[in-house]
Amino acid sequence: MKTLALFTIFVLIFGTASASLANDAYAQTDPNILLRIAEQADKQISKQLERSYGDSIPSDIRSLFLQGHAAVESLEKSLPEDVEQARNDFLTAMKSFKQISKMISEPVGKAAVSKLTSVVDRDLSSELDRLEKHVENLKTISEKQNTKITFEEIDYLIGEAQNQIKDGTATPETINELKHLVDSIQKEISKSSSHSASDRIKQFVEKQLEIIDRKLTKASDAGADVTQIDNARDKISEIRSLIEESDISNAKIVFNQLNKLVKNIERSVR
Repeated sequence: MKTLALFTIFVLIFGTASASLANDAYAQTDPNILLRIAEQADKQISKQLERSYGDSIPSDIRSLFLQGHAAVESLEKSLPEDVEQARNDFLTAMKSFKQISKMISEPVGKAAVSKLTSVVDRDLSSELDRLEKHVENLKTISEKQNTKITFEEIDYLIGEAQNQIKDGTATPETINELKHLVDSIQKEISKSSSHSASDRIKQFVEKQLEIIDRKLTKASDAGADVTQIDNARDKISEIRSLIEESDISNAKIVFNQLNKLVKNIERSVR
């Protein structure tokens, strides 16, 4: 517990974790601790990005954050059934957040200090290379999240930009347009990922409610108290309504109440 306490404080202050501390957290027997740490790191990194960049977060850092955030969502979905997947998601998230923290803290080079640097000094070829790698990373995330987002347009524009650079006709505006398009794709992935995670939660909860409903039917046939059975079924209806409204927090509270009630019902007919 001492290691975890230190680990959590480290995350709260710096928004990330060292490799040794991450491995210590990974080894804990309670996987829910991983979720609490990852969620805290996610929030802290988000605040750091807002303080450092406002609405102008660099595309490569935004991509890393999207990857880490998606891993946190996957971690929550994996618990409590797939602990190994949850731990892998935890390490993926912390690796992304650690890299972001390092990038934020890197000193700005002397060449970037002067605001009077001319746009003609920009290395458009290097910028395009970074964008292309960033797009490949987005493709991987999109495929993993099954977003169905197409990349034909961005691939075509990257090809055109490469030709312009070879011909010496490329301009900063070309790269800027590509960056705007990449930002748009990132937002689509983030939105799709959020909907996808919500759908998975709904499917998981519905599966659990169906199991509980069968238990209640069995208990009713065995002579369980009718009032308790009706109370349990009312809670099932309440949970379904909360899930439809995407009120996950309250749905979890009612679900815990339902589980306790069902256990009492089952004990009464043994």
